[in-house]
Amino acid sequence: MRARDVDKANADDYTLSWGKEETDEPDDAIESIFSPKNLIKVCSDEPEMTGFRKAQLQQVFNTWTNTSVFNLAFNYLQQKGYEHAHNIDALKEFLWNLWFGTYSRCDGPLGSSGWEHVFIGEWKDRIVDGQHNWQRYYLLQKSNLIQYYGYYSHVANLTGTFKYKWDSEMKRKGGFLIGTSPAFDFSLLTVCALVHPGENGCHYSIDGHPLDITSYTQPCGAGTCLSTAYPTN
Repeated sequence: MRARDVDKANADDYTLSWGKEETDEPDDAIESIFSPKNLIKVCSDEPEMTGFRKAQLQQVFNTWTNTSVFNLAFNYLQQKGYEHAHNIDALKEFLWNLWFGTYSRCDGPLGSSGWEHVFIGEWKDRIVDGQHNWQRYYLLQKSNLIQYYGYYSHVANLTGTFKYKWDSEMKRKGGFLIGTSPAFDFSLLTVCALVHPGENGCHYSIDGHPLDITSYTQPCGAGTCLSTAYPTN
């Protein structure tokens, strides 16, 4: 799948400095210059899923599910006998609800979704919940909304866990894959959530480095919705 990720960033597309280990004081933020246009269009707080907003997300969804990396994910799910992967259209219909179906977190109003949690991030009681996408982090940093507090751990420049503040909200420990395309993240996290869920339940490797994915789903009005999915190291 890594080899098929033709839209991933190249080594000279961005620079990355992990800085110091995690402390209670800010450090220099990660530098990055890679920013896919399709992701920028929908990087905002999650409004109601109607009209133009839905059309934008449908365009992104169609783009991601029309890539070589997604086709590999589809083939893998078929080989595993996953019930919703008997054909590509059935899988895409299921995944639309999985990622964009809305539900309530912590007894709040409907409006949260797997998409919002993973690719955008949520604020809850002055804490950042989710936000597992490096391009989103870059856009927030570019808007001077990020203070970086250092790292807990990292694997080369592929992924890491670290602490940062987004505006006034703190992400005490979080991370994401770095340099991958959104379609790659979407495809990998989808496979892991569907057939290898749970804490560190999905094992894979990138460039020879063993990594894991933690993922969970939950019941929702659309059937099954993604609660969270993120890399661990």
